Amino acid sequence: MEENVGRGRHGKPSNANASARRELVANRPAKRGRSKQQGPIPARGTHDAEAGGSRTRTRSRLGQAQNAAEDDDFDADQFLNQDAEYGEPEEPQPDEPQIEEPQQPPRRRPQQRPRQPRRDAANEGYGGGPSDMSLLTQYGNHRAVPIWDAEPDDHEVLKRTLRCQASGKKVINIVKPPRSERWFWDPIEASGLEPLTRVNFSVLDYGVIWAFVERWHPETSTFHLPLGELGITLDDVQCLLHLPIQGKFLNHTKMSRGEGADMVSSYLGVVREDIDKAFAETNGVHLKHTTLQTLYTTNQTSAERAIAENKPAHVVRLYRERSVRAFMLHLVCCTIFSNKSSYYADVVYLQYFQDLSCVHEWNWGAAALVHLQHYLDHGSAVSTTQMAGYMSFLQGWIIAHFPRLSVWVEAPRYTANMPLNSKVVPGQGHKDAAGYRSSLDNIQTYDCVFSPYDAHRQVRPLINACWFSGWLRCGKLKAKHLPERVLRQFQHVQGIPRNPSMSATPGMNLCEIDRVFTEELELRMIDEEMRGRPVTSPWDTEPGYMSWFYRVSHPVMRPVEAPESPPRPPNLEVLIEAAEARNDPNLMQVCRSVKVEVERAVRDGEAVEGTLIHGTLQRILNLLNPILAYRRIKRGKGTHYHTRG
Repeated sequence: MEENVGRGRHGKPSNANASARRELVANRPAKRGRSKQQGPIPARGTHDAEAGGSRTRTRSRLGQAQNAAEDDDFDADQFLNQDAEYGEPEEPQPDEPQIEEPQQPPRRRPQQRPRQPRRDAANEGYGGGPSDMSLLTQYGNHRAVPIWDAEPDDHEVLKRTLRCQASGKKVINIVKPPRSERWFWDPIEASGLEPLTRVNFSVLDYGVIWAFVERWHPETSTFHLPLGELGITLDDVQCLLHLPIQGKFLNHTKMSRGEGADMVSSYLGVVREDIDKAFAETNGVHLKHTTLQTLYTTNQTSAERAIAENKPAHVVRLYRERSVRAFMLHLVCCTIFSNKSSYYADVVYLQYFQDLSCVHEWNWGAAALVHLQHYLDHGSAVSTTQMAGYMSFLQGWIIAHFPRLSVWVEAPRYTANMPLNSKVVPGQGHKDAAGYRSSLDNIQTYDCVFSPYDAHRQVRPLINACWFSGWLRCGKLKAKHLPERVLRQFQHVQGIPRNPSMSATPGMNLCEIDRVFTEELELRMIDEEMRGRPVTSPWDTEPGYMSWFYRVSHPVMRPVEAPESPPRPPNLEVLIEAAEARNDPNLMQVCRSVKVEVERAVRDGEAVEGTLIHGTLQRILNLLNPILAYRRIKRGKGTHYHTRG
């Protein structure tokens, strides 16, 4: 029987010794939330766990109030008997060893990915390039960085896809009048926008689109590939889409709801109450695509009814012009101005269709290119989740320059005078960008058609605007157009181009951009000297270009392990004998002969020391000596053929 039997709590025995009780109270755990030092503070989270409470660090105010109350009513009996539980009373069994229940392991906090140390790009560069940060100054925010750094099983990064918004199929599906209805097709064709009714795709290969988006770099406005840079130029726009690439840049600004309502009421014939409702539904100065389609068809019906009722000609013309305007606005907003919403059109573009006879004066080709590059700039950023712009145009550009990369067939009704985008019908392909990424990492020169428009020049000749180097703009958006970076697309040898800021001056305002393109076009063209010599092979580059490009760029998206030695060709001996039988020129013997002749000329005084020719001969000797010395060392060691097996 226990000696210290006193007051109990819930049938539990407790120590009644007063001195022990006082000592215990003096050494009780400190109260939470108080500033006084009242004994040792338990480890964070331990007291809560033992008490059956939350193991988290934070506690609710209610819980803190309850704990404070319990601390004020501290029971020494309970603290002395801390092994006891508040369940049914159990008699202690001193003869049998007490088996301690294993303590529950503390709950582990979810592991967080270790924060990567900040990369010193200026001194270290990036894995896979660039090692020279003078060109791609914003590369740290590019989506190529996590793709290169990802582990092979990191599907969250490597398999990540972005949602592409495309509305070109709506143009295909909308019912159009027959070509004999000239009241409709005459203003459409005169505007220069008629080709947009022919060049759209109902199916897109989103995987290949994404593989190119992640290779786009805003600093140069080009795609960076193992072959070098390729870009989308005004020449691509005029050949693939047949849009005008000359004329005034679109110069619209932000429009208020009142201005937009007045314009919709005047030029589309919509009552103000319906306009306000449409703007409220789209939360801006927008009209749904379905609303434009309804306006297009209802005004046609109203014109036919007016004809049947013998109403004046100006009434019929009013309805028909409204129908044409609604169609044009729907056309450009589903193609060149396609946005991330994919269901509404911006009313601001309606101002370009006020006078249907002046629509052709605007540079619609530049507008298409600026909008697409705007979304490519955003799509290449690591934080982007959506891609918009004229997706059919981008898909057509990929097929034109890389016909072996994706699935497509020729359109059956294509004729030579049509835009080249209407020549192909792409297949769906696969939506996984990883496969296309690998294909582009291993691309060969013969897989790329640098200049695909040679057979189309009688329809769309290469005009001066294609050589313009500088800023393009549409509204408040602007984009670089730098043909000097993609000279092979114009059948000229590619050399190291000048810095983009020399062509597209940073900070140039919109009015100056307009003035330069309209007044200084010939001064801003890439002249004959900058174009260089024509190519012999389509992929020709100047010496040093590729080494420079691999230093300032990131042409390969994923690291590749070094492959094993290739298998020994079964006809290796035959190949060696054939090479010997051809009596191919011995380059080393040629180098030795040149060295002997140069040494003789210097020794005999044919070149006086200190003259330019003497310095040239000395440099030739300096180039030849290491080559011949390396050859002697290699011959001393012997030549070995690496074979397997």
